[in-house]
Amino acid sequence: MNQLTQRLVVPVSSRLAEPPGPALASNLRAFRFLLLLHVAVQSWGYVVVPIRAAHLAFPPVGAVIVASLLTLCAFSSLTRFGRFAPILALPPLLIRLSWSGLWIPNHTFLVFFCVLLTAVLDPDRDDESVLLLQSLRWLTAMVLFYTGLQKVMHGLWFRGEFLTWMVGRGNDNWRWVFGWLVPEEEVQRLFGLGYGPDTGPYRVQSTALLLLSNLTYVAEMALPVLLVIRRTRVAATLVAILFVFTIQLAPREFMFVLCFTNLLILFLPVGWNRRLAPLIALGYLYLLAAALRPDWFGDFALKAAGRI
Repeated sequence: MNQLTQRLVVPVSSRLAEPPGPALASNLRAFRFLLLLHVAVQSWGYVVVPIRAAHLAFPPVGAVIVASLLTLCAFSSLTRFGRFAPILALPPLLIRLSWSGLWIPNHTFLVFFCVLLTAVLDPDRDDESVLLLQSLRWLTAMVLFYTGLQKVMHGLWFRGEFLTWMVGRGNDNWRWVFGWLVPEEEVQRLFGLGYGPDTGPYRVQSTALLLLSNLTYVAEMALPVLLVIRRTRVAATLVAILFVFTIQLAPREFMFVLCFTNLLILFLPVGWNRRLAPLIALGYLYLLAAALRPDWFGDFALKAAGRI
């Protein structure tokens, strides 16, 4: 590690640490349970709504076995053998990832690395619990920052092209969430532009949409910095949770919302992951129930493809 890296990384890592002890261990065990519950519910989602693609070998019986094993790992993490739960979850999770192929949601890789960290580091060992918390906080801040940086590099958020495209050509969810920012005649014009290379540009004269578009990447790059600073950490965490929920109202990526909320709560004073674990677990059960019976729960919790 060179001197520049030491000056940047070491001070930040020290700010992301918390004193070891029973409270921290209990909090991380609750995080681990919710993490494994996430992969279990997501796997059952593939059972309820199978992937229909000719190039994928995703046998229904295998999907049930993988989902059952991950469910067993999730609930075994609450027992005295919980240390081994993420370790045993890795093989079925890797099998599911290999079956899913290109259909893997991008946040699944984030979840996989979190499972890997909980498999390597034991929350019940003081030295490893501190390192696990630091690693998870680092990972959360970097992912949030990179989402904003990616928008800047692509350049389709400065003049609102991405949001304009989704309002005009996306599904009804996007028009429901963001359409009110654009005059109706503009929405109809965008809807008639088509997909061809000679169509466009997908831009509107909506100050509100432009402000929202630019505020999105600014918030994603600023919030990680505020999460590192202790004085602003709690406020930044609450804003980040609300922000992530709001921006996922259109794509309906509520599985990601629950997962990332579980990660963001790690920035709150120790104990909140354990306190909020029942509420987040109910959120996962609600999403699974919505996939099982969309006629009962409606399609609010589901993506356009009917998936959770």
